[in-house]
Amino acid sequence: MQIATSNSFSSTPGYQPRASNWTSLRLLNVYRLGLSAIFFSQSFVIRSPLLDIVNHRLYSWVSLTFLVLSLIWMLAARIERRGFQHQVSLQIYGDTILIILLMHACGGISSGLGMLLIISIAVIGFLGEQTLAIIFASLASLGLLAEFFYSSMYLTSYSGTSTQVGILGVTLFATAIVTNKLTLRIRSSEQLVQQRERDVAVLSALNQEIIEDLQAGVIVLARNNQVRHINNTALKMLNITANNSLSLERDQPRILAALESWRQSLQRDTPFLPSETGIDNIQISFRQLKGQGQENTLIFLNDVSSIRNSMQQAKLASLGHLTASIAHEIRNPLGAISYAAQLLSENSELGKADHRLTEIIHQHSDRINHIIEDILQISRGELSDIEEIDLNQWLPRFVDDFCLSEHATPDRFELDLSRMDRQNTGIRFDSGHLRQILTNLCNNALVHGDKNKPIHIEIYAHSGHGLTIEVADEGPGIDPKNLDKIFEPFYTTNHKGSGLGLYIVNQLCELNDASISVKQNSYNGTSLTIQCAIAPSYHIDQPPPA
Repeated sequence: MQIATSNSFSSTPGYQPRASNWTSLRLLNVYRLGLSAIFFSQSFVIRSPLLDIVNHRLYSWVSLTFLVLSLIWMLAARIERRGFQHQVSLQIYGDTILIILLMHACGGISSGLGMLLIISIAVIGFLGEQTLAIIFASLASLGLLAEFFYSSMYLTSYSGTSTQVGILGVTLFATAIVTNKLTLRIRSSEQLVQQRERDVAVLSALNQEIIEDLQAGVIVLARNNQVRHINNTALKMLNITANNSLSLERDQPRILAALESWRQSLQRDTPFLPSETGIDNIQISFRQLKGQGQENTLIFLNDVSSIRNSMQQAKLASLGHLTASIAHEIRNPLGAISYAAQLLSENSELGKADHRLTEIIHQHSDRINHIIEDILQISRGELSDIEEIDLNQWLPRFVDDFCLSEHATPDRFELDLSRMDRQNTGIRFDSGHLRQILTNLCNNALVHGDKNKPIHIEIYAHSGHGLTIEVADEGPGIDPKNLDKIFEPFYTTNHKGSGLGLYIVNQLCELNDASISVKQNSYNGTSLTIQCAIAPSYHIDQPPPA
């Protein structure tokens, strides 16, 4: 996981190493082009209002050269065929020479054009290294001194002074040092900001990966209940295919109602159970996140069915260790009792009353052995192999197999599939568990129902519970006072039964995220209904039964 996370960080867009600042160089070229165009335009004016041109011919050629080079450097910076520092050095070197020549053509240091060298030195200080800026400041100062000595010797009307040259030279050196120091601070701050951005990107990617791998569903809401993020687990829990336009108000009003209740509640640490929200098998809890200038809400969705299954498996595992040892201890003496009774029954000298006593011993020994078998079956607690089952095809085959194995006639069963669309009969269930459940229910219906009346098996859609399978008999029914006891272990109204059949059925339903209930039906008999989860590839539009 750490390797995958590291790879995802390296591909994060927007955090490449700092490239050369070509944008700043292009802006410098625009400034240079504008300045050279102004200089060149003044060469066509006899008496320029901006400049006092002393040597018009020199000024014209230098300004034209300045304009042409500006265009060439602008094109070179756009093509980027040469190195960045190489282009910057060439351009500043050319600016220094051309500005000194223009200054000389306009009367020397007193023309004020030498101040333009400050901008060039500042640029090389920002875009280059400190040593490069000092070198260019030295070259510019030497150029100013050379121009001063040449003008003093060969121009009679030259009015410049060495003080002006010295002040401008010192200014150039100071500009080179100050701009470079500022550049170092700016780049240091920039690197710090980039490092912080990379750290934030790393933490964001790490948090994203952790959230996506959580077994709990996570939804992040903004202040206005707008969904900012939802992980894949939450999408699967809520059966949402896309989260681009997810709205709690439109798509998940029950979660929004629970959120409003939580905001008004004083006990904010208590989660909302499925019975409180009406969302099957999902427990919801909320957390408030308060940051600078923003307030977010975290919604955690936990699948209680998986928690229930884990508890069930732990319970069955503990029961298995206990029952395995108990069964071993009981079966040994039980086998001895049964064998002794069998030998006793073979004695020809026994009377009818004694033979009846041996039959009673056999009968109750078999009943105890049956109870042991049922307890061992519960304790094994095999994991469910859940699959998609099409009841429209599965139920008729089950009825045929049941009639063959249990010695029942097909006319005892009425299978009604008419209330469901043929394409809407898919459930998620372990086929072996479903066969065991229905076998138990049908056997109970055969025993307790009217032998002259049929057993009804029907499937229909039930709002909020997916598909319902109902097994109904037309017998005398169960006393309403005992309806809530029939799923308890060892409760039975038949002295031949173990009282564990319906308890096992209830346990198997829980292992398959289903539930079973009992009621008195319209035939005055008993109906046992199994509410199953719908298979993802099926949909249900039918209303619940009247």
